[in-house]
Amino acid sequence: MFEPFISQLKALFENSATNNQSRQSLAVLNANLRNAANSVRAAQAALARAKAEQHQDRKRLKQIKNSIEDLENRARNALLKGLEPLAREAAEAIAQLEEEKSALETAIRSFDQELSSLTETLNRSQNRLRALKRGERTAEVREHIQKAQSLGSAAGQSSLTQAEEQLDTLLQQQERDQLADREFAVLAPADNPNALIEKLADAGCGEPVRNRADDVLARLRAETPLLIEKSH
Repeated sequence: MFEPFISQLKALFENSATNNQSRQSLAVLNANLRNAANSVRAAQAALARAKAEQHQDRKRLKQIKNSIEDLENRARNALLKGLEPLAREAAEAIAQLEEEKSALETAIRSFDQELSSLTETLNRSQNRLRALKRGERTAEVREHIQKAQSLGSAAGQSSLTQAEEQLDTLLQQQERDQLADREFAVLAPADNPNALIEKLADAGCGEPVRNRADDVLARLRAETPLLIEKSH
């Protein structure tokens, strides 16, 4: 049942077919695996019913044995009491039950062997189905990766290559914009005098235009003795 699926799975891994052929092969494999999975589930249900019936047969066999034992005890009691007709009736019932018991025991032994073989076969089928499903997932992942690397334009560039080029172009454009902003600020100081004043102040040309941590700390140190004197 699984041989065609294994061949299809190998074909997906080994052949260098086109993307369309690969997708078609994967679709066929998916459909066949679904059919195989349905067959395995049907086999599981049938095996479960068979085991349930076997359990019922064992229960019936136990009931027959108990009935035979009970009838034998009662038939002996009837013989002791001289109730020959009742004892014979019980003996006939016992004979019928023993025939049913013998036939049921034979059927149970034979079916036990069949169930053991069927269970083993089903387990192998389940293992093979699980392995094929893992292979199917691998084929799907490979299909997606190949699609991501497939040709994405008439110029023969892949989608990944296009994205890389677009990102590189964007970064270069952003870098040019930043350089242009800096150069514009240098070339047009009259349009932004505050920036130029701040730049000159930072270079020590004139009074500072913004508070710095070092200046604040120096001021606090200078004010500390005055605060101590006032406290006294």
